[in-house]
Amino acid sequence: MYIVSSNEKENIIEEQPEVLSKPRVLLLNLSWFGLSLMFLLLSVEVVPAQIRSLVGEAAKGRWLGGMVAAGAAVTFFTSPLIGMRSDRLTLEAGKRRPVIVVGTIALCIGLMGMALSSSKISLPEIGIIKTGNSTEICYRDLIAHRCAPYWNNTMPKVEHTVLKGPQPASILLPEKKVQTDFIYTDEPSGNLALYIVFYLMVTLAFATITVPYNALIADKSHPSQRGFNSGVMGCMILLGNVSGAAVGTCFTDMGVLGAYGTAIGVVMISVCVTVFTTKERKGKPVTEPVDCFAIFCGFWQPLKEHDFRWVFITRFLMQQGVSTVTGFLEYWLADMIQLPNCWNSSRSVAMMLLPMLFAAAISSILFGVVSDRIGRRKPIVIGAAIIMFITTSVLIFIRGPSAYFIAIIMASCFGVGFGSFQSVDFALVMDVLPDERDKAKDIAVWHQALILPNALATPIGGIIVDYFESVNCEVGLGYIILLSVTSMYFLLSGIFVTRIRQAN
Repeated sequence: MYIVSSNEKENIIEEQPEVLSKPRVLLLNLSWFGLSLMFLLLSVEVVPAQIRSLVGEAAKGRWLGGMVAAGAAVTFFTSPLIGMRSDRLTLEAGKRRPVIVVGTIALCIGLMGMALSSSKISLPEIGIIKTGNSTEICYRDLIAHRCAPYWNNTMPKVEHTVLKGPQPASILLPEKKVQTDFIYTDEPSGNLALYIVFYLMVTLAFATITVPYNALIADKSHPSQRGFNSGVMGCMILLGNVSGAAVGTCFTDMGVLGAYGTAIGVVMISVCVTVFTTKERKGKPVTEPVDCFAIFCGFWQPLKEHDFRWVFITRFLMQQGVSTVTGFLEYWLADMIQLPNCWNSSRSVAMMLLPMLFAAAISSILFGVVSDRIGRRKPIVIGAAIIMFITTSVLIFIRGPSAYFIAIIMASCFGVGFGSFQSVDFALVMDVLPDERDKAKDIAVWHQALILPNALATPIGGIIVDYFESVNCEVGLGYIILLSVTSMYFLLSGIFVTRIRQAN
């Protein structure tokens, strides 16, 4: 058992964080806005489109999953080391901010490399056919679209059915069919090997920023403000996601270089604001050496604590579901849903994310305040899990010309659940941290519950989609299985949070 000496007790009292004003809490969490904008814009919009252009339509799921898994593995093994190094820094500028600055510089270099190694993409184009002044609807043969890569490894010409006049909600009355010249191209465009190298660099740099950044927020969080701080953090994350989705609506116009340039600019500004407006004390020397054995023990030690372990599992399952949804949403829309106004899947996913993320941002702040007032976290997590389970399950069954609009409604409800979970996510781990003396290391372990789903969700989803689509692409069996598995992630998350003892 570790016994706290009198000198250590004095240090703990001396380093008790002060109560921050609301503007200072906002500035402290502002970097999450830029990081989240970048993450959503790239992971949901840009990277899937680049992978499709680099490897072709039939192999997109496997390559995307494999690349994300490799990046997550890098983060998994380096995050504890980054956290331990941060805890041991004794620079005058502090022990968190210098690491954040180094990570931001590396991130910007990696993003520029990703942009230049695959600067051209080929998106599915759908032409709009006009027949006078009549109302027209663009209709695609989704079965042919889904099955062509498995029939002959090529994509067919996109078929449009022009529907004149008002149509019933669930009945299509085609007047004529027209073949267009717009097709998918499977010819590789860009340098795949170089792209993967820069992707791994970006992943490592992202961990170098977020691990000490989470610890910095923990260092500055007074116990009475944990719920509010967590709510503001969740709001910044979700507002960044909303902004990323908004930028994504212009992705086809601004191109790859424009998207990456926007991400780099926003990240640099938001991180600089947090770094230069937050004060840190000089870190105190830690004599314990950092070696491979210490890293291994340091990683597993917090998971021996009962409550920390169940917080980890709960967050892991929740993020496993979220990572699956965000990773395959664009592909699901392209392969399963009739898109309005002849939009491509890139624009459609951006328009779908906007109401979802607005709802999430509002519920994040609301439930963060509610959590502090009622002093309870678990009921909010359970409610969030139920909402996300139901909405994901509904997506399995929607079909027809109104499917996209039903999906938007479900996405908004999903956002309410996701935002409420985000509002208490950080507060929950703060309530059960096993070791106050080594916050960055323990939070780095907790952060693996966000990283590991990226290592598992996308590869598992890619295998599910590619295999089961080859079994029965006509009904979209791959996506049916994928959404069924995803809904179970959310349900199990709500069940397992009840095992946490210390949090209410």
